[in-house]
Amino acid sequence: MRGLGKRFGGVTALEGVGLTVAPGEAVAVIGPNGAGKSTLLKLISGVHRPSEGEVRLGEHQLDRMPPHRITRLGVALAHQVPRPFHGLTVRDNVRVGSMAGRPQMHRDELEEVLALCQLDTKASRPADSLRVLDLKRLEVARALATRPQVLMLDEVAAGLVGRELDEAIDLIRQVHSRGITVLLVEHIERVVRELVDRVLVLNWGRPIVEGTPAEIAANDEVRAVYLGDGDGSTARLARAPATNPPTTAAADPVLTLEGVSAGYGDMVALRGFSLQVSPGQIVSVLGANGAGKSTLCATVMGAVQARSGSLRAFGKDITRMPTHDRARLGIAYCQEGRRIFTALTVAENLALGAPLSLAKDQVRRRMERVHAVFPVLAERATQQAGTMSGGQQQMLAVGRALMADPKVLICDEISLGLAPVAIDALYQALVEINSQGVAIVLVEQNVTRALGISDHAVVLSRGLISYSGDPAGLLGDDALDAAYFGTADDRPASSPSISLSVSEGDPS
Repeated sequence: MRGLGKRFGGVTALEGVGLTVAPGEAVAVIGPNGAGKSTLLKLISGVHRPSEGEVRLGEHQLDRMPPHRITRLGVALAHQVPRPFHGLTVRDNVRVGSMAGRPQMHRDELEEVLALCQLDTKASRPADSLRVLDLKRLEVARALATRPQVLMLDEVAAGLVGRELDEAIDLIRQVHSRGITVLLVEHIERVVRELVDRVLVLNWGRPIVEGTPAEIAANDEVRAVYLGDGDGSTARLARAPATNPPTTAAADPVLTLEGVSAGYGDMVALRGFSLQVSPGQIVSVLGANGAGKSTLCATVMGAVQARSGSLRAFGKDITRMPTHDRARLGIAYCQEGRRIFTALTVAENLALGAPLSLAKDQVRRRMERVHAVFPVLAERATQQAGTMSGGQQQMLAVGRALMADPKVLICDEISLGLAPVAIDALYQALVEINSQGVAIVLVEQNVTRALGISDHAVVLSRGLISYSGDPAGLLGDDALDAAYFGTADDRPASSPSISLSVSEGDPS
């Protein structure tokens, strides 16, 4: 790859990416959400055309070829989310993969691929009967059936833990040992450090550093990208007067989770999670991509149903309660990615956040309270939401959640993709919102910003709590390095069902 770039309208997804991979080498590409990793793989495989730069496989220039020709030249991509042909058997799914290559595999070769991926004993079963690990194996087997020179793996270990992860790593190691070049996009640090010798780090679509896994883990610039480069002092000072503890006993929690597990299909993304949040608290939930943070948010809101455990809000059992009833109780959810109505005005977006039963004067009063927190939303009330800057759109997303007059506000990655000045404004707004008595569950990758305004912090690692405690000491704790950079044992530091109790003014 030389000078590779990709733009989608006004959004630059990749810029100036250069990487040379030798035959038989294993290289990883890492970076936070939105860094451009999956876009890079799609450019190589021909799903997208680059805006500039070139991609070559030996003497062949790939960047103007259709995907099927790139596949026949020897480049295969295994996706994060397996999508087999559910009406076909495992063997027939792999056979379909072999049809994309030239020449096609004969039966003995196909059976060898099935055996390598430990699917030979399940080859006659329908693909939709497989569990998550075998579905991942099938995704790799279909890619291998094209006879690739280069196998690209897009987070194929996502959602795997324990022995499942061991087996996935062993499969990739065996594939690599056969001389196949591996280009790996992955968020699980153990996979990276056990399988590759070289790592390229992307951020905001640009390459920032390249080195060995150990060098990358110790690199200050990489740590700043993953953990945040602000010290959080401004937000902490602004909130300090509101955090003086009262002398009375702590109030009953507004939100309680006990032993909650949740996931998607066969994939368990959250395991035995327990948490208590008291009125007026800010609790940060931290962890690398794929740790289970967004699943936690969706489970609290009811968008994902808990498979085990219980959830209570304001003294009521909400474990099976529909999402709209949770909202009526006083829980608001500001989702990752803003999800505003871009074709509507700012005022129309805010109005949609209010309950339909509210009278017009009540909606107006709530909107005025939102305008007090975000004055720019009053200034741009008649502007089409999609024409605002990213930071202003994120303010609108938070403001729309506030229109529900919540007692608990869940914020999922609200700083993602924003400039530092916009992040500063958002975090000052969170301090103001919290000073009005709203408890906040803040899910973030920007560690230093989040810890600057938090009363308590939780670190998630592959769905399990690996740390819970005082935010002030977390940056020096091994649990954070383990969760983000894999520098310590991958096992969680505490039991999966650890109970986190957060009481106002009580750092214990």
